[in-house]
Amino acid sequence: MTSQEEGRIKEWNDELFDDIKISLIITEDKRTTELKDFCSDLSHLAPKLNIVNERGDKKELPCIKVDDSIRYHGVPLGTELEPFLLTLSGHLKRDFRVSTNIRERLDQLSISVELELYVSQQCPVCPSVIRQVTPLSFLFERIKLAIIDCVLFPEKAQSNRIQSVPTVIFDKQFRWTGPMQLDELIETIMNPDPAALRVSYFERMLEGGDALEVAQMMLDKEMIFPQFLELLVIDKWSVRMGAAVAMEEISENNQRLAARVIGPLWNQFDNLKDPIKDDILYIFGKIRNDEAEARLKEVLNGQYNPEVKEAAREALEAYEAGGEI
Repeated sequence: MTSQEEGRIKEWNDELFDDIKISLIITEDKRTTELKDFCSDLSHLAPKLNIVNERGDKKELPCIKVDDSIRYHGVPLGTELEPFLLTLSGHLKRDFRVSTNIRERLDQLSISVELELYVSQQCPVCPSVIRQVTPLSFLFERIKLAIIDCVLFPEKAQSNRIQSVPTVIFDKQFRWTGPMQLDELIETIMNPDPAALRVSYFERMLEGGDALEVAQMMLDKEMIFPQFLELLVIDKWSVRMGAAVAMEEISENNQRLAARVIGPLWNQFDNLKDPIKDDILYIFGKIRNDEAEARLKEVLNGQYNPEVKEAAREALEAYEAGGEI
């Protein structure tokens, strides 16, 4: 803990009107020691904070339990310190603003919602996302939040394929990486249907490296989302490549589902830029059915630029050989 962090904790303690009680969940996990050391220092610097030790389950990760809805699996120092202190003092809850309509709908949630927020102490964006998401768990009893430090618990991050922070995961399949669109998260909580998500949601997922998760959503629903089709022909190369990776995953697991993109993509093929045409032909080469083969031959024998015809030839050769493109 730096001298600046110590000074901020003391200042925060002096600003408190009432004592605060939280819990440290102790388990057999060896990282319990790091949380215990932090809590010891914290209680020394902030005497108005009462930290009670509780024994957790053997397989449970150690954490700082703010209340029954919010748990910190990590040592909230660095960029995590300030939102942690504001969470304890209730400032985030008091400053939270949503429309009356959204508040009423969240109050009527009939199922428990579990959110996981992956962060790190050096992340410059994580504090703003913590500030946005944490009040949901304070104000709506069915929404539970676990804030997980990726550095301290790397196996947890790896098991959920976390590639960057901050990342919010809801219901094991919905995820948001980077700056948070809170209204989008709330809409998804209230209507957890992947097919109804905005195109911007999938765009951020694909650009954030979560193409396989996008593919799994469509495999689970056995449908190609209409908004996903837009991203297969988007100008932004990084998003389009992510969409192509998702299509490869779908093709490997469900060829009939993958084939549903052929018609919609072919209908707009002639009006697209050549680099986008090349990417579509690559996808057609991965969808091994008669329709895909026919479209590749049509391009190869048609009036297209040499680069596009070359892309069709390469896709068709690999298709006919049954190998990789």
